[in-house]
Amino acid sequence: MDSGRFEHRAQFMRRPPILDDQGQDTGDRGPYAPAFSLWANFRPQSVREAAQGGAAQNVESGILTVRDTAQSRTITNGDRATIQGRDFAIDGVGLPDRRTGLIALNVSSNLGGE
Repeated sequence: MDSGRFEHRAQFMRRPPILDDQGQDTGDRGPYAPAFSLWANFRPQSVREAAQGGAAQNVESGILTVRDTAQSRTITNGDRATIQGRDFAIDGVGLPDRRTGLIALNVSSNLGGE
């Protein structure tokens, strides 16, 4: 991958904790909300059909690569990424590569189906 080709602005979404009246974490999470944006490179891996709830769904998976920063090191499998208006689940977060200064994220998106 050409590390200079970070052509997509990825919006990372996170579910914030729900706090009680005293400001203590209740253990529950709120709806996904924007957390931060990073420039990223997206490389599609596959589009496949999967059965979900008895219906066929198209699922696209790929590798989303971001630069290793303090913010990008906070990304977890519980977060989501929006790229060009499409919502992706984060299926895996690779360790930061010290040689390249990059982090690779495995992502997948349910594209719908019949």
